[in-house]
Amino acid sequence: MRADAIVNNQLMIAQGIAQLAHHIEQSTGYQLTPVTFNELPLAPLVGMLACVSDSSLATWGGVIAGGGTNTVLAFYDGTNWVVK
Repeated sequence: MRADAIVNNQLMIAQGIAQLAHHIEQSTGYQLTPVTFNELPLAPLVGMLACVSDSSLATWGGVIAGGGTNTVLAFYDGTNWVVK
């Protein structure tokens, strides 16, 4: 591949990333698709967020378990998914 083609490809990638960053910066809210507790990742990373549709509780900071009727924002703290 010619050097000018490589530079043009990198420029297009950088422009796309800049546009995505601008879009995120201008956002006023985010929508997470609700999932059941059993659908959460098997190996979550600390800080992950999810919307859980079947939480057994809705108390801030409570450890989430499935099987309930509450829809909550879940945060993975490194040990448990907790209500946020």
